Parts: sequence; C-alpha cells; structure tokens
Amino acid sequence: MFQFKRYLFAVSLIIAIPSMNAQWAFEGPVPPITQGYGAFGTAAVTSEFFSIAPDSSLECTDTIRGIITYPTGISSKKPVVFRFPGSSNQNLADSTYYKKSQFYREFVASHGYVSVTMQWNSSTSHYGCAYQMVNDIAALHANKIDTSRVGIHGMSQGAAITNWLSLKMYINHNWGANGRFSWPDAGASFIGFTEDWPNDIQTQTDSGLAAMPDDVLYLMTLSDWDNIVDPRTCIDMFNFMGVPDSNKEFMILRGDTINNYIYWATHFTTSTYEEDSSQFVVYISKYDALDYWYGSRLLHSLMEAAWTGDPAARQICMGNGDSTQTTIANGAIRGPIVTDSPWMNMFASWNSNQGYMYSCQVSWNMRQYVTADACFTLSLPESEKTPGLKVFPNPAKVRSSINIESDKGIEHIQVISAAGRTLFESTQGPIEIHQSGVYFLLISLRDGTRQSAKVLITDW
Repeated sequence: MFQFKRYLFAVSLIIAIPSMNAQWAFEGPVPPITQGYGAFGTAAVTSEFFSIAPDSSLECTDTIRGIITYPTGISSKKPVVFRFPGSSNQNLADSTYYKKSQFYREFVASHGYVSVTMQWNSSTSHYGCAYQMVNDIAALHANKIDTSRVGIHGMSQGAAITNWLSLKMYINHNWGANGRFSWPDAGASFIGFTEDWPNDIQTQTDSGLAAMPDDVLYLMTLSDWDNIVDPRTCIDMFNFMGVPDSNKEFMILRGDTINNYIYWATHFTTSTYEEDSSQFVVYISKYDALDYWYGSRLLHSLMEAAWTGDPAARQICMGNGDSTQTTIANGAIRGPIVTDSPWMNMFASWNSNQGYMYSCQVSWNMRQYVTADACFTLSLPESEKTPGLKVFPNPAKVRSSINIESDKGIEHIQVISAAGRTLFESTQGPIEIHQSGVYFLLISLRDGTRQSAKVLITDW
C-alpha cells in the first residue's frame, strides 16, 4: 500500500458561472438536454488549479496538474467525482486544459457536488500519481470533499486508472461507504507499468477484481465503432469485476445519422470537445446530443443513484436493459446495447475486421500475465496490415528505427501527426520519431500509387 504524504500545492483561482442555459458549441439536429437527468443544474461554480510535487516513491515522476470545481460559497462537505481524462502525450496549456475538462467539471458542480480532474500524461505519470493526487486533494480540501460519497470516472487510459483506483480506494480506505460508483469509459483495460510489476499483482488477479465491494455501482461503456480499444480487454474486466449483476452494467454506445448529420460513436463519443470522428484529429469545438445522452445523463444518474438512492436515476444507469436506458432522445437516435453478457460480435468495430490500435495482447495490459483467458483465444487482424507494405516494429519505442518496406519500391515518405501536421519527409526508411503518440505514414510508391499506415510510438 502506498504511504500517504502531505504536499505543497500551488493554487490559482478561476471563477465560472454556468446555469441551465450554459452555452456550449453545439452541433446536430437533436437538441441538448435542458431538463431532467443530464441537464445542467443551477448552482454557480468556482474552479481552482492545483499542482502536486512529484514523488518517486509513489512512481510519480511528473508534477501533477489538476482542477477542482465546486459550488460557489460551499460551506459543508459534498460528494465528489474524481475524473481522469484520456492520456495526453503533450503538456497542454492551462487554457486548453481548462476548456477540455470544463463540460463535466461544471456539470457536476452545478448540481451541488465537487469535481476533481487531473491531466494525465501517459509518458511520465504512473498509477502512483493518481493515488497521490486523490489523497492529497482530499486532505487539502477536507472541508469540501466527503470521501464517504465518491465516484471515479475515466475515459481511455483514464478508464484503466478508474478500475485500479476504485479497487484501491474502495477496498483499502473504504471511500464511498455511504455511496460510490465507478465508470470506466472507452478503454477499460487494466493497464500496468513495468515499474509497478509485480508489486501490484494482487489487484490485477481474478480474485483481486472479485474483491470490489458489492455496493459499488459499476458502469462500463464502450462505443460501437471504437477501433482503438480491443473489446476483449473490457469484457475481461467486466466479467471478473466482483459486484452483483444488479449493480453492474455493460453498455455499447451507438451512433446514428439524422438529416445528413453523423452522430459518431467512436473512441471519443463522450469527449468530442477534444477529438472528432476520425478518432485522432483534434477538434476544439464540437458538442452534440451524444455528449448529453451518453455523457452528462449517465453521469447524473450514477451520482443520484449512488448518493441519494434515486430509483429513477438507477433505472438509467443500472436498468438491465430497461427502455429508460435503451431509448434516448425520445427515440430520435439509436439507443445503446445494454447487456450483462457482452461479446465481441456485438461491436461494429469487431465485425469490420479492421483490428484495433491497442490489441488485448499489448505488452502493458497486465491482465494477460495473471490469467490465461484474459484475451480469450481469438485472433484479430492487425490494423496496420496493408498488402505489399511492411512497417515494423509497430508499436515502436521513441527514437527506435522503424523499417518501411514495399514490394513496389518506396519513392517518398511523409510523416503526419495526429493533429494533421506534416512533421518530416524522407525518401527512404528507416525513420525515427522522437515523441510518443499516434502517427500516420503517407507513402508514395515508384509505380505511382500511394499507401498509408498507422504507427504507434510509446515510451515503454
């Protein structure tokens, strides 16, 4: 168990005042939710930046930056949602980070609760950072945060943190004894880092997952067209998570097309402020109905079900396929698939036969090392396979040599970032990429044709 220590915080104050009429850049023919579950509350909110010094003993080599948002003028302890967005392989400016997290932070606080969000940098931050952060911020704001009523919510790599941290805090510290939930979204693989191994092996075993307290409301969501996350990692976690079926739900989020507007159900269904339908390209403006029906509505229902015992809210998040769950936007948009027995062929992404960026067998999915059936026995095509083209190794480490071979001969290679910027060009391989992330190779061949490939660069 990690040892708790007290740290110095650097804090700057920011004030925002949202309401039910809070303005967000909105797209699409289906309107946002303006009343009921998923609608913003009426409380004014206050936000503060904070930072926590690194501590190598907690496997935290980076200064942690985060934001706490709470009802303005708060005078007593309130339930808290700890939220972990997906990994960021770059240092974001405070202004961008503030905007990226604003929707969910202010939604939670507008209903009278506290929200704590941490920027996660996958290249330098380990699980110990998350543990350190929630302990320290709870101590610093002990007059605001009620650790007996807790929710942990994360997407992508933040979903993996959600699984691990829920087990740690709910079991070891009995946080949330008066109401608690866990919501891993869009990538609930149980990631471990080599530095954590084997110190944290017990948490990652079948019996470790089975130890999750029975009263935790456990919602797992994965989108229909998510080509980043192998569904097997999510299904494995869900099946062994030790809460009764009445308190856990697997939900497959689905998109739709209405009046030529596409509601994309991809890796970023609930985070469309930061990403668009390509699943990779930065998109700094868009919200649509899915952010409300699959984002704020689900979060709202979990908070009220866990902390107030609201039966109507419980039907939304734990309804076992009830029409309240599966009918969204009054039937204007396809609803989710809700099941306690998820399987791969339920996903359009699996049936497309295009593979996944992060296969279940990726080296840092530690579950495959503690149980023989974590990834089942199924094979999956490599998403990078293109006839006549070889790109290897892929994934590759930062600054390692990446070989590019084609039976048609290579004339020109263009390396493009996830944001769509050309980083450099070359007339031949091998190439080196000096920063972790997702990259695209546009390759011109000597016969006049072009091919492309996707490359993942990691620090591990």
